[in-house]
Amino acid sequence: MDTESLYEAADPVEARIVVNLLEAHGIACRVMGQFGWGGRGDLPTNVYPRLHLQNPSDRPRATALLREYQQQDDGGDDAWRCQQCGETSGERFDACWQCGRARAG
Repeated sequence: MDTESLYEAADPVEARIVVNLLEAHGIACRVMGQFGWGGRGDLPTNVYPRLHLQNPSDRPRATALLREYQQQDDGGDDAWRCQQCGETSGERFDACWQCGRARAG
């Protein structure tokens, strides 16, 4: 099994989305650290879920799929910038994924 992290998700929901994406393309992976999420803010450690490949030879394909996923998630031409924290969110989001502030306008 691969011991290197492939991807660090923003939260457990995103971890599951990415796992589903990879599995839909025949790439098996597992999520590590997903249960520490509830302790964020209280624990002095990295509590973000990390994806690890089951088969290290899948890394090139998985990396390419993640690159496509991240480009889509950047929002493309319809992205909007949060007035509170300045983070860019995609058109499909009504609230900033970073700070939770509702989309203006």
